[in-house]
Amino acid sequence: MIVLNFLYALLSFVLLLAVLIIVHEFGHYLAGRLQGFAIDAFSVGFGPKLLEVKGKYNPWQFRWILLGGYVKFREEVGEGGDAGEDAPSQPQGPGEPFFKKKRWQRFIVMIMGVTFNALLAYGIYSSLAMYGMEESVLRDQPPVVGWVAPSLPAAKAGIEAGDLLYSLDGRHVSNWDQAREQIYTLTLRPYNVVVIRDGRKRTFRVAPETVTMMHQPMGEIGVFPQLPPVIGGVAAPSPAEAAGIQPGDRIVSVDGQRFQYWDQFYQAMLQGKGDPRHFTIERGGKLLNFTITPEWNAQAGRYLIGVAAQESTWVRYPFPSNLGKAWRMIADQSTLTYRAIQGLFQRKISLQSMQGPVSIAYITAQAVRAGFYSILYWMALISLQLALVNLLPVPGLDGGQILILAVEGAIRRDLPTVVKERIIMAGFALVMVFFAVVLFVDTAKFFH
Repeated sequence: MIVLNFLYALLSFVLLLAVLIIVHEFGHYLAGRLQGFAIDAFSVGFGPKLLEVKGKYNPWQFRWILLGGYVKFREEVGEGGDAGEDAPSQPQGPGEPFFKKKRWQRFIVMIMGVTFNALLAYGIYSSLAMYGMEESVLRDQPPVVGWVAPSLPAAKAGIEAGDLLYSLDGRHVSNWDQAREQIYTLTLRPYNVVVIRDGRKRTFRVAPETVTMMHQPMGEIGVFPQLPPVIGGVAAPSPAEAAGIQPGDRIVSVDGQRFQYWDQFYQAMLQGKGDPRHFTIERGGKLLNFTITPEWNAQAGRYLIGVAAQESTWVRYPFPSNLGKAWRMIADQSTLTYRAIQGLFQRKISLQSMQGPVSIAYITAQAVRAGFYSILYWMALISLQLALVNLLPVPGLDGGQILILAVEGAIRRDLPTVVKERIIMAGFALVMVFFAVVLFVDTAKFFH
């Protein structure tokens, strides 16, 4: 079963990555094609050539290793795929070589890869918004602390229920979604929490703890929203479903311990093992008693009964409001990505928080199992991440190529080819080293 799950996750990841990289490369291809660049090949996959179809302007190649693809512009430095004996020995189509085109034309070619990934994400998000999507009810809720876990950092620092969170590590938060996002991403260093209490600002210093969810480390300080203990979803199959628990049920108590907020219940269940738990549920104004035995969940790494909080609502955005919603999602996720990168370099965020290939493969498999909606949402998110990372000014990435074009524009001449080759190779080596470190750390999370 473990081997089958691994193969399922790997196949899901490879197919997703292949689609997104091909979309990216087609952006480069289309921009070059429309501007009259000579294109020697567009390849789906890497490695030995499996099939080649001669086109009017270039050959279309299919190769054995389906981890994306590439477009080979004539005389381009650091691109494509020299495929050894399968590389074209003669010019394959009409057009001018890459470096005979103007720099602004080369810039358009470089930028269109990430543009296509961003457009794919935007198109998916706008479609999902029109169809309908789950949105957190906390997005409109001011970050008033409903409950403070007694043994966690916030309580030790002096934060109390009723405090209004104003800023976390210098970032102002206006709702609980923003507060959670900031708390979850800060895992390494102590930081300041500014709250408003009795109309006055007060500052507290907290040292975050690290918790694990879905094999991903997240920060925790122990402040929670005023979210009632109402069940929003019941997993099937699960112990809760077998016992007769239903969405809309309100959890009154477990083993005699009463709860005012959902996170009080959540923290209580974290302490439990696989012993039977006695639940009192309110349904339709009546109190009902259930005995539920939690089951071990390998994905979560703890015992679960299979219930989720009622913290989201289904929202549809008709045209054209769906377009604005998609843009806000792109902007929010872009900001979060670059804030995470900044936090990584400032040593506020652990390298373990980065989602490497193993984590992406794992989550992709979960999305595939969850259904087509989840697949599309995850595809849009990864497509956007691919675009944002490629924009980083690192030689070997599109952003690095754009940086070289900017330098050449500033000095009004092209750098020598050998210099550009060495810069790109050095950048590529740096990217590979970073990738290897992330892969090692990412893999270790699943064997911790």
